Amino acid sequence: MPDTVSASFGVRFDLLTAVVREEGTRTLVVLRGEADISTTCVPADVLAWVTARRTGDVVVDLGELEFIDSATVRLLAEGQQLLERQGRTMTFRSPSRLAARVLNVFGLADSIETPRADCAMSAGD
Repeated sequence: MPDTVSASFGVRFDLLTAVVREEGTRTLVVLRGEADISTTCVPADVLAWVTARRTGDVVVDLGELEFIDSATVRLLAEGQQLLERQGRTMTFRSPSRLAARVLNVFGLADSIETPRADCAMSAGD
């Protein structure tokens, strides 16, 4: 993967794609497709790159996942712990009900972003 990112980059595996973008001072990782034990290399590679070459907090957007299993959530939990040791945070955006349940099993429910009031109000307009 490149050492610098101008706008975004991505990693693709047959069933799972990860795209990384800047979002203000944070790094946004968007996962699309099916995240299971056979595709953990995708989020593992992306999180390793983000942890080593980026600063600031990390947001993992789960809204475009069709499936997520416990192996992937365990990997995300380990990434979150590593970032916390660096004084950074990892939060999760837009998980499906299934993803939210699996995050909860791993004790990560408090890391799910809640929509801001101003965003929720403008979405209803």
